Amino acid sequence: MIVEFVGCAGAGKTTLRRLICKRGIPGHKVIAMPDLVLEKPVLRRIVHPTAVNVVQELGSLPFLLPSLRGERPFLVFARRMLASHSSWPGTLNGMRGVARKVGMHQLARHRAQDAIVLSDEGTLLSAYNLFVTTKGDFAESELAQFANLVPKPDLVVYVRAPVGSLVERARSRPDPRRQHIGQGLATIEADVRRTVRLFDLLVETAPLAGRVVTVDSRDLDTDGRIRLADEVVDRLVLSLPGPPEAGAYAGLSVDSSREEKV
Repeated sequence: MIVEFVGCAGAGKTTLRRLICKRGIPGHKVIAMPDLVLEKPVLRRIVHPTAVNVVQELGSLPFLLPSLRGERPFLVFARRMLASHSSWPGTLNGMRGVARKVGMHQLARHRAQDAIVLSDEGTLLSAYNLFVTTKGDFAESELAQFANLVPKPDLVVYVRAPVGSLVERARSRPDPRRQHIGQGLATIEADVRRTVRLFDLLVETAPLAGRVVTVDSRDLDTDGRIRLADEVVDRLVLSLPGPPEAGAYAGLSVDSSREEKV
């Protein structure tokens, strides 16, 4: 089972995913999506985001290739969206990101059927790259088409936070997002508002609405984040099937300490 965390950068997706991996989900085995390919000791030393992405690309390739025919409509849609608003290098780089997310999704489906896989950089998050970074604006009909075609997780945790907090976090990041480098407050705030609107609409689309848990991640201290993680676990348990049979990931509840990026 795949559980994907979505929301604007800075909302707390990665923090929640890490806390839940540490604390576990009663009756279930939990693994973070990247650890499906980074579980070997030599690979778990990799922390640089670009290197992590490369390892995921290579590790998921054997699962991506057999799925190309079935996922072709989504990949064609993604390429069209990227190509219409990006240069050729931008389109190629964007498609690498989309393909990596699809490949990891397929890997999880095949290798971790007996575990709950937590992802904060999954297929749904590619909507940000397709609609916000390339276009700045989008039609709801395009978003509905995306929701119909994208490989979907079993459950979605939508992590929300106030726009003001998201803007402040975007401005104070030690590694600012590429589109925010050198930009003023108004530009960053406009980007954040478009992103919030994107995910507000996405989780309400017909293919996703029935599988979404929405949580509010305001400016919380450490204890507040832990309480929020416990709340998410409680709400997920109500939506999850019974304990799976023992399998390849029996007793496993691991998580890398890496920062994934959209």
